[in-house]
Amino acid sequence: MNVLERAECLLDAGSSGNMNFTIVVRYRGTMEEALLHRALATLQAEHLLLRSTLRWDGDSCSFLPTAAPVPVGVLPQMASGAWKPAAKAALRQRFSGDGDPLWRITWLRGAEGGELLLTFHHAIADGLSAMAVVQRLFTLLAALGDGSAPVPAVDWDALTPDLEQAFPRTPLKGEQISTLPDRKDVGLATSYALAELSAPASQAVLAWTRRRGLRLNATLHAAFLQSLVAAGVLPTDTLATTVVNLRHLAQPALPWELMRLLRVCVETPVAVEPAGPLEPLAAHLHGVLQRQLQEGVPLQALNSIAAALGDGPSPRTFWQRSWREGGLITNLGQVPVEAHHGSLRIEGLFFVANIEPIALPDRPLVVLGAMGFQERLSLTCLHIEQQLEDSAAEAVLAEMTQRLLALA
Repeated sequence: MNVLERAECLLDAGSSGNMNFTIVVRYRGTMEEALLHRALATLQAEHLLLRSTLRWDGDSCSFLPTAAPVPVGVLPQMASGAWKPAAKAALRQRFSGDGDPLWRITWLRGAEGGELLLTFHHAIADGLSAMAVVQRLFTLLAALGDGSAPVPAVDWDALTPDLEQAFPRTPLKGEQISTLPDRKDVGLATSYALAELSAPASQAVLAWTRRRGLRLNATLHAAFLQSLVAAGVLPTDTLATTVVNLRHLAQPALPWELMRLLRVCVETPVAVEPAGPLEPLAAHLHGVLQRQLQEGVPLQALNSIAAALGDGPSPRTFWQRSWREGGLITNLGQVPVEAHHGSLRIEGLFFVANIEPIALPDRPLVVLGAMGFQERLSLTCLHIEQQLEDSAAEAVLAEMTQRLLALA
């Protein structure tokens, strides 16, 4: 168990929420249950973390191997949007660590298609590696469906490096923490709003971004923050927080197929003018992130996590050290997941996650999950139900979408 995985387990245990996240896959075609179970068993054989469970000894946690198969719950596919209550149920169910693996499947099964919800404990995977699992799963289903032998997977378990060796880390003295926020997260719950841009609109947003030499996450983050401030969800002076994946910062860079949690948050204070043009804010966010990457801020954040764990904090203490406020963006970019897999076709792909372990009721935290699949952008607004109603979150996403469409 590396430092990030231990941190995620402490956050999970220290909150009334949990650190689950779910990949939602819409597909067309007929999926046979027996083949699904065979493909999942193959995935578990390929990745140690997919056949691991969690054990607690006081405030210390560790992974143990388990022979239990990944649980699969089958539900009939109902009307459009059935993924939302199913995802909420999957995310709010803690992983017990009593011998079951730290991931599970909810299958919304229809006659000619359906949705697969793959829910992971954040200690064993991040969004990128979970997308690699989706790609491999559908590759296996296609091979099993036509009777061909799937291409053998690389032995990633044998190639997984220790984070202490993978990153050029320098010792960092832990900051003295004099005050901690009171625990006020009991009873909070995360909800979601989803917006999917058309392919032409997505291409127009990307073209506008590239012409200005920006990264797409800067454009999306700027539109998101402006919409949140305009709606009164966040103050004008707030924090802009971005999830940065560490894989490309390792020496050598780590492949996306590795089943490891490898992402940290970097943040900067920012003043947001909701009625102003989008380009200056996007350019500012882009410049700040590029400077942070050059200066090694993500690695400093990794060191900070290690320092915060140095005195063996209890789960509750670590949770209190980790709360956040502001508008957070987690952007997977264009994930390398193919659409066609034999008789199955993936038609939609997005993700949702819990955020209540690092939120306080009086310090708003709203998260935008953004990713591109098949030339279309999907935007998922994750929010605390007690801070923001679904209708308000949908209005924020609608305004954000209008700001993006105006760029064309």
